[in-house]
Amino acid sequence: MRSSLLNWIGIALLGWPLAAAAQGPSTEWLGVRLEALPIGEPYPPYLADPHRRALSLKWLGFDRVDIPDTGSSRLLVRAGMRFGLLRFTPVDRPDEAWQLSFEGGYDAQFDNDRRQDNIGWDGHYGLLLTTRRGPFAYKLGALHVSGHVGDEYMERVGRPRINYTREEWVAGIAWSPDPHWTAYAETGRAYHRGSPLLERWRAQAGVQVERRPPQWERLGWYAGLDLQGMEERDWRVDVALQVGLSIPSGHRLWRVGLELYEGRPPMTEFFEHTERYIALGAWLDI
Repeated sequence: MRSSLLNWIGIALLGWPLAAAAQGPSTEWLGVRLEALPIGEPYPPYLADPHRRALSLKWLGFDRVDIPDTGSSRLLVRAGMRFGLLRFTPVDRPDEAWQLSFEGGYDAQFDNDRRQDNIGWDGHYGLLLTTRRGPFAYKLGALHVSGHVGDEYMERVGRPRINYTREEWVAGIAWSPDPHWTAYAETGRAYHRGSPLLERWRAQAGVQVERRPPQWERLGWYAGLDLQGMEERDWRVDVALQVGLSIPSGHRLWRVGLELYEGRPPMTEFFEHTERYIALGAWLDI
């Protein structure tokens, strides 16, 4: 295996210092409090989204394999984060902050049945503007994703890259009627597509719950359902269900859980395929 799995995991761990970084300075100007490198985010993460940016390591066991010449046991390594850049908070309305954030990361999948050869990987980055008004949170931004075929897989199968590159405008809304429950919906429209196989629109929706029973002390539990569809897949619905335990660590949160998924692979070069797996994983929300 020329693309060492250990190297990819090492790169993922480089995100840990940022996870523990201290909050930046703040100042007030014209009735607005400005915070650099703020901790936290007005807009909630989608817990069951199999494509969301986070530090994670997952074992995947497939009962439906659709990518040619790949095995049913794989490892997924993900390094990513949503990193607050600047927060604007009206001094007289402290619950109505706006935040500019950077989102970035990569996903890589390795075939355990073939010496952990890299099947493919994706790179993501973007800028997001988020805010909250009462039980509602809003998100606007621009996102980029580019897909890549693993060198070992390309050499073995002879499968060329289709140049999956997608840049889009994104808008999302989340509703949290109480501190435990959240429902959300999001859409994206591509303004640049790297391949004629790609279409403009995508949609996403889901619901999630997270609780921390008093008798469990710091330990909590969560569950989430995520649904996604893309015009380029003729709006076939990708379904993800995730349940697990959550453990706070400072301003961050560890999650350990079980994931059930059927839909497009997390490697966008293979978006035309549909696979089904069960996964055991650990996530660190940054």
